[in-house]
Amino acid sequence: MKPHTRYKLTLAAALFLAVVTLVSIFLKLETVATAGIAGIMTVLSTYIWSQTTRPTYYPNEKSKHSTKSDKNVPPGYAYPGPMDILEKQ
Repeated sequence: MKPHTRYKLTLAAALFLAVVTLVSIFLKLETVATAGIAGIMTVLSTYIWSQTTRPTYYPNEKSKHSTKSDKNVPPGYAYPGPMDILEKQ
């Protein structure tokens, strides 16, 4: 999805939720107004999250993060996951 399209969808959803919130405030529907405000915050935080850059994990790129598994970690340093528990049985 292009950033311009994502921006338009975010504005449309936020505008719709703002109208619903304002109408519900005037009609004294506190629950609907609260849900509308929560929806606006969700839309905005989702837009911000979609615009952030996250590290890539391609083998050709040098990255600070390791892509190796943690199976060689000494006992007591990492919480064993469900697959580690099954392997020991």
